[in-house]
Amino acid sequence: MRILLVEDQKEKSDDVIIFLRNALEKSADINVRQSLRSGLKEIVCNGTYDLILLDMSMPNFDPGPDDPVGGTPESFAGREFLAQMDLRGIFTPVIIVTQYATFAKGQIELKELDSFFKAEYSSFYLGSIYYSSADKAWQKKLENLLIGIVK
Repeated sequence: MRILLVEDQKEKSDDVIIFLRNALEKSADINVRQSLRSGLKEIVCNGTYDLILLDMSMPNFDPGPDDPVGGTPESFAGREFLAQMDLRGIFTPVIIVTQYATFAKGQIELKELDSFFKAEYSSFYLGSIYYSSADKAWQKKLENLLIGIVK
Protein backbone atom coordinates (compact mmCIF):
# COMPACT_ATOMS: atom_id res chain seq x y z
CA MET A 1 0.00 0.00 0.00
CA ARG A 2 1.40 3.41 -1.02
CA ILE A 3 0.60 6.23 1.39
CA LEU A 4 1.39 9.92 1.12
CA LEU A 5 1.58 11.71 4.48
CA VAL A 6 1.49 15.50 4.13
CA GLU A 7 2.55 16.74 7.56
CA ASP A 8 4.93 19.47 8.74
CA GLN A 9 5.39 18.47 12.41
CA LYS A 10 7.97 15.74 12.95
CA GLU A 11 6.53 14.32 16.21
CA LYS A 12 3.07 13.91 14.71
CA SER A 13 4.50 12.52 11.48
CA ASP A 14 6.56 9.96 13.42
CA ASP A 15 3.53 8.93 15.53
CA VAL A 16 1.38 8.42 12.44
CA ILE A 17 4.10 6.44 10.65
CA ILE A 18 4.65 4.15 13.67
CA PHE A 19 0.90 3.57 13.91
CA LEU A 20 0.61 2.79 10.18
CA ARG A 21 3.56 0.39 10.26
CA ASN A 22 1.95 -1.50 13.15
CA ALA A 23 -1.59 -1.43 11.75
CA LEU A 24 -0.53 -2.46 8.26
CA GLU A 25 2.10 -4.96 9.41
CA LYS A 26 4.95 -2.89 7.97
CA SER A 27 3.67 -3.41 4.42
CA ALA A 28 3.10 0.28 3.71
CA ASP A 29 5.30 2.40 1.47
CA ILE A 30 4.98 5.79 3.20
CA ASN A 31 6.23 9.01 1.62
CA VAL A 32 6.23 12.22 3.66
CA ARG A 33 5.97 15.78 2.37
CA GLN A 34 6.07 18.79 4.69
CA SER A 35 4.04 21.47 2.93
CA LEU A 36 1.07 22.24 0.74
CA ARG A 37 3.15 22.75 -2.40
CA SER A 38 5.42 19.72 -1.98
CA GLY A 39 2.40 17.51 -1.26
CA LEU A 40 0.61 18.76 -4.37
CA LYS A 41 3.72 18.33 -6.48
CA GLU A 42 4.06 14.75 -5.24
CA ILE A 43 0.54 13.71 -6.20
CA VAL A 44 0.67 15.47 -9.57
CA CYS A 45 4.16 14.37 -10.64
CA ASN A 46 4.86 11.09 -8.89
CA GLY A 47 1.87 8.98 -9.49
CA THR A 48 -0.57 6.89 -7.73
CA TYR A 49 -1.15 6.47 -4.04
CA ASP A 50 -3.66 4.27 -2.26
CA LEU A 51 -4.20 6.81 0.52
CA ILE A 52 -3.31 10.39 1.45
CA LEU A 53 -3.14 11.44 5.10
CA LEU A 54 -3.33 15.20 5.12
CA ASP A 55 -2.68 17.83 7.76
CA MET A 56 -5.11 20.72 7.77
CA SER A 57 -2.68 23.50 8.75
CA MET A 58 0.81 23.65 7.28
CA PRO A 59 3.25 25.97 5.54
CA ASN A 60 3.02 26.75 1.84
CA PHE A 61 6.53 25.50 1.09
CA ASP A 62 9.04 23.10 2.65
CA PRO A 63 11.46 24.64 5.13
CA GLY A 64 14.85 25.49 3.70
CA PRO A 65 18.02 27.43 4.50
CA ASP A 66 16.51 30.74 3.42
CA ASP A 67 13.18 30.13 5.14
CA PRO A 68 13.32 27.74 8.11
CA VAL A 69 9.51 27.65 8.52
CA GLY A 70 8.53 27.19 4.86
CA GLY A 71 6.73 30.43 4.23
CA THR A 72 3.47 31.61 5.64
CA PRO A 73 1.64 28.99 7.68
CA GLU A 74 -1.78 28.41 6.14
CA SER A 75 -4.55 27.25 8.47
CA PHE A 76 -6.67 25.95 5.58
CA ALA A 77 -3.91 24.34 3.52
CA GLY A 78 -5.77 21.01 3.67
CA ARG A 79 -8.83 22.63 2.11
CA GLU A 80 -6.69 24.01 -0.72
CA PHE A 81 -5.09 20.59 -1.21
CA LEU A 82 -8.51 18.93 -1.56
CA ALA A 83 -9.71 21.61 -3.98
CA GLN A 84 -6.61 21.11 -6.14
CA MET A 85 -7.12 17.35 -6.15
CA ASP A 86 -10.72 17.81 -7.28
CA LEU A 87 -9.72 20.32 -9.96
CA ARG A 88 -7.11 17.89 -11.35
CA GLY A 89 -9.36 14.83 -11.19
CA ILE A 90 -7.22 13.07 -8.59
CA PHE A 91 -9.54 10.88 -6.52
CA THR A 92 -7.13 9.13 -4.14
CA PRO A 93 -8.83 8.54 -0.76
CA VAL A 94 -7.94 11.29 1.75
CA ILE A 95 -8.12 11.41 5.54
CA ILE A 96 -7.46 14.69 7.36
CA VAL A 97 -5.32 14.28 10.52
CA THR A 98 -5.14 17.55 12.42
CA GLN A 99 -4.15 18.83 15.85
CA TYR A 100 -6.75 21.59 15.76
CA ALA A 101 -10.37 21.21 16.86
CA THR A 102 -11.23 24.71 15.63
CA PHE A 103 -10.05 27.01 12.84
CA ALA A 104 -10.35 30.69 11.90
CA LYS A 105 -9.75 31.79 15.50
CA GLY A 106 -12.33 29.37 16.86
CA GLN A 107 -15.10 30.31 14.42
CA ILE A 108 -15.11 27.01 12.50
CA GLU A 109 -15.09 23.62 14.19
CA LEU A 110 -13.44 20.53 12.75
CA LYS A 111 -16.89 18.88 12.61
CA GLU A 112 -18.13 21.65 10.32
CA LEU A 113 -15.14 21.29 8.00
CA ASP A 114 -15.59 17.54 7.97
CA SER A 115 -19.24 17.89 6.92
CA PHE A 116 -18.32 20.39 4.21
CA PHE A 117 -15.55 18.15 2.84
CA LYS A 118 -17.83 15.10 2.84
CA ALA A 119 -20.39 17.03 0.78
CA GLU A 120 -17.91 18.74 -1.54
CA TYR A 121 -15.41 15.91 -2.09
CA SER A 122 -17.53 12.81 -1.48
CA SER A 123 -15.77 10.83 -4.21
CA PHE A 124 -12.46 10.76 -2.33
CA TYR A 125 -12.71 12.37 1.13
CA LEU A 126 -13.10 9.76 3.88
CA GLY A 127 -13.13 11.80 7.08
CA SER A 128 -11.16 13.74 9.65
CA ILE A 129 -9.30 12.79 12.79
CA TYR A 130 -8.39 15.00 15.72
CA TYR A 131 -4.82 14.08 16.65
CA SER A 132 -3.44 14.53 20.17
CA SER A 133 -0.11 13.15 21.33
CA ALA A 134 -1.58 12.92 24.85
CA ASP A 135 -4.64 10.89 23.80
CA LYS A 136 -4.53 7.82 21.58
CA ALA A 137 -8.21 7.99 20.49
CA TRP A 138 -6.99 9.17 17.07
CA GLN A 139 -5.46 5.73 16.48
CA LYS A 140 -8.78 3.90 16.83
CA LYS A 141 -10.52 6.38 14.54
CA LEU A 142 -7.78 6.04 11.93
CA GLU A 143 -7.91 2.28 12.21
CA ASN A 144 -11.67 2.37 11.55
CA LEU A 145 -11.23 4.57 8.49
CA LEU A 146 -8.49 2.30 7.15
CA ILE A 147 -10.75 -0.75 7.18
CA GLY A 148 -12.44 0.27 3.94
CA ILE A 149 -9.14 0.96 2.18
CA VAL A 150 -6.84 -1.87 3.19
CA LYS A 151 -7.24 -4.78 0.85
